[in-house]
Amino acid sequence: MEVPTADLENSKARLDQLKGIKGQLSRQVGEARKCGESPGKLIADLRHVSEEIKRINKLLKKQLNEAQAKETKEKWTPPSVEIPLAIADKQANAPIRIEVCNEAIKPAANAYVDSHPGASIWHRPVISTFIESTYGHRTRYLCALDTNDRVLGVLPVIQLRSRIFGNFLVSLPYFNYGGVLADNKDVANRLISAADQWRQTLDSKHLEMRAGRDHGLGLPQKTDKVTFWLPLPDNTEQLWESFQPKLRSQIRRGKREMTGLTIGGPELLGEFYRVFSENMRDLGTPVYGRAFFRNLLSSLEGHAWLVIARIDGKAAGCAFLTSYRGRMEVPWASTLRRYNRTAINMIMYWKMLEFAVQQGCSVFDFGRCSRDAGTYHFKQQWGAQPLKLYWDYVLPEGKRLPALNPDNPKFRLLIAAWQRLPVWAANLIGPHVVKVLP
Repeated sequence: MEVPTADLENSKARLDQLKGIKGQLSRQVGEARKCGESPGKLIADLRHVSEEIKRINKLLKKQLNEAQAKETKEKWTPPSVEIPLAIADKQANAPIRIEVCNEAIKPAANAYVDSHPGASIWHRPVISTFIESTYGHRTRYLCALDTNDRVLGVLPVIQLRSRIFGNFLVSLPYFNYGGVLADNKDVANRLISAADQWRQTLDSKHLEMRAGRDHGLGLPQKTDKVTFWLPLPDNTEQLWESFQPKLRSQIRRGKREMTGLTIGGPELLGEFYRVFSENMRDLGTPVYGRAFFRNLLSSLEGHAWLVIARIDGKAAGCAFLTSYRGRMEVPWASTLRRYNRTAINMIMYWKMLEFAVQQGCSVFDFGRCSRDAGTYHFKQQWGAQPLKLYWDYVLPEGKRLPALNPDNPKFRLLIAAWQRLPVWAANLIGPHVVKVLP
């Protein structure tokens, strides 16, 4: 371990010097014996040098231990973190009414989301508008109002409907977070009840609400997904020193291979989509259309970026970043399989973490995954903490939780078939499929 202190360096230099003298004396003792001369004085000098080497070794060990203890004490380590509650415990003025958000209510709804500790960027009204305009889905952005027209809670809801996958409501599809934001459980239940009434009029099978905490609403839940949050220090040097040596080595390897990295906007969409769509095909997953990302970048202007990592001038990795109230999230990231040996994903993630620190973010959100997925271990190695996600469901009486996920055995053949499609065909068909998948 290299410790830049004067005492340590002096001890190391003296030790090297003594080892050289010891070697020289040993040779002289051997030569004296060959010549029939008495090596007594040389042996005494050799014994003295050996004792001095032992003393310096002990001193050096002590100095190293003290330096390591000091470094451990000063080394930054990520503090514990948890997802803020989406349902607060505030008093509300009765009576409460539920209305669908309109242009008159939207400013107050925006302000409510921007001030709620449990809000994500996906709770903003602009996201529901984006989904409706991009895919034509029916949407309802429900707002709870008091007698003074003050917003007490919101619940964005989207209907997904297809012959293959069925008819259901999600808050929110496509993204990692959604669900109800409210001042208290009473407001939350009123919003959920209004959403369920809409579900019944649409004859939808269920309402899914994606939350990061268990709010004790007594609803059926799925808890098989986790997200990873990494608290960030004030500077990248502290973050770098917090990594394990193996992780730093992988990042350095990627750095040697990468020939450029750009963080920007729509001008990078072509490169982004080429990498992302090929990787999604390889995974057997239908891909969003190019318009999806173009419209989302426009809707999140000032809060979203594209990332391109290049090898030999060609895009080899890509990511979509969002930032909102101190939390940077990477909902999508991909690298091309033929570049796996280069560790391009390691350097790309490190550069994104650097960017998050530079932007003044306090948390980096690696996104959701399943507990047994390979991505789980990838995210964990950065020091990020796994946080369980709670997806609540409103179901008709006697109905089971839906099983619409890639792990469902009936989708395995479809996934295998999709992986064999040419990229152009997957890009042509995929957007029509994925728009009705949550």
